[in-house]
Amino acid sequence: MAKSRSRRTMIFGYISIACLSLVIVLFSIYSMNKVCTESDFVIKKILPAKIFSTEILTSLINQETGIRAYIISDNKEFLEPYYLGSKQIPGYYNSLDNLKDTNLETGLTNQLISEMKSIQSFYNQQIILVASGKSSQAKLNLNQGKNLVDKFRATDNILMNKINLEVNSSRNKVAHTQIIQRCLLAFLGFLLIAGNLIFIKYIYNYMFEEVEKKNQVNKQLQGVLISHEEFIANISHELKTPLNVIFSAIQLFQLYCNNGSLDAKRDTFIKYLDSMKVNSYRLSKLINNIVDSSKIQAGFFKLNLSTNNIVEVVEDIVMSVTSFTECKGLNIVFDTDVEEKYIDCDPEIIERIVLNLLSNAIKFSDEGNEIFVDIKDKNEFVEISVSDNGIGIEEKNLSTIFDRFKQVDKSLSRNAEGTGIGLSLVKSIVELQGGRIYAQSTFGKGSKFTFTVPSGKIHEENIVHSNKVKGQDESIRVELSDVY
Repeated sequence: MAKSRSRRTMIFGYISIACLSLVIVLFSIYSMNKVCTESDFVIKKILPAKIFSTEILTSLINQETGIRAYIISDNKEFLEPYYLGSKQIPGYYNSLDNLKDTNLETGLTNQLISEMKSIQSFYNQQIILVASGKSSQAKLNLNQGKNLVDKFRATDNILMNKINLEVNSSRNKVAHTQIIQRCLLAFLGFLLIAGNLIFIKYIYNYMFEEVEKKNQVNKQLQGVLISHEEFIANISHELKTPLNVIFSAIQLFQLYCNNGSLDAKRDTFIKYLDSMKVNSYRLSKLINNIVDSSKIQAGFFKLNLSTNNIVEVVEDIVMSVTSFTECKGLNIVFDTDVEEKYIDCDPEIIERIVLNLLSNAIKFSDEGNEIFVDIKDKNEFVEISVSDNGIGIEEKNLSTIFDRFKQVDKSLSRNAEGTGIGLSLVKSIVELQGGRIYAQSTFGKGSKFTFTVPSGKIHEENIVHSNKVKGQDESIRVELSDVY
């Protein structure tokens, strides 16, 4: 779930940065278009009109001067400026038409066009008068042409002023747009940089967490491998010890057979047969624990639940080990706060749990110590505890005693035999029945192991009443094979 959330966050980060980059690009394009539009407006609309206005005004003055000289001298060479100026007039009209698309007053451009036509009409009349021999009449109108040009110049100056205002306005708009563009681009760039930094930091933290998780997994795997190696070393010791005893006894029997002293060595023969049997039990227990532990891990371990008096089941188990505790110089005490409590359980599993806990209590108790087995009815479950006043367990080891392949004393020369798999198996089969197990201990004063069994009932078709444990003596010998 966390990994999926991290992926969604990364995708969201990529999309956010991409969107912000797209906004910056689009805004830059928009700003550039706006600046280009204003520039095109000035270059294509305003400046041509201003240039043509200056040129045409100069041309009109030259025309007026040329026609005046033509009237006075009757020399047609002076009309050349007139004809040159006439060719410029269409371009001037086009520039004025372009101004009509702007915010400038159309009335002013119409007035200029009208005045221009009046001037050209007046010039044509003057030329015609001179050509028809009426130079004297044309001379009377000389000042009228100058007045028309002056009037045009005044109107044109008004237009030039408006054009200059429009150019300044466009220039201010461009400058204002550029300022806004710079500020917004700086802001968006800052956001993009900040977003990238945050995203990079998030990716770094995410990758760091992933690396830390992998390192943690590697450490756990290394711990498991070390535990497995220790377990294999421990198992090899546990297997070799009984095998060496059995093999030594067999070699001794062969020696007796070869020299014909079997009858003479009868007592020794019986002694070694018992030793072989005990060590066979130890091997059987070890193999059973390994096989059952593997079955539980693989999910193939089955419980045979039946309705039983749990008090009677546990009491029978306790009574059956008294001979073992007595030979060790230990006193075992059984106590219960209820005489009968019928629950659904697997009696063979209960026996195995209790015998394993008793085996640990016997192994780590000294002569003269006591072992206590208590049963308490907790309504929803039954609580069974096995306690002793032996050597106890250090507090730092309490959290690992139920771990698979873990053993508190890892040395091969420890005080008691065992593989470390027993308590892990006990914990697993207790949990299979829906219970729990925990340990309490004070180092040097003893330990107490408590497990619970639910009081619930199974389905009627699965109930087998009073399912007594069969072959109990053999089971006890196997489970307690490492304490005698």
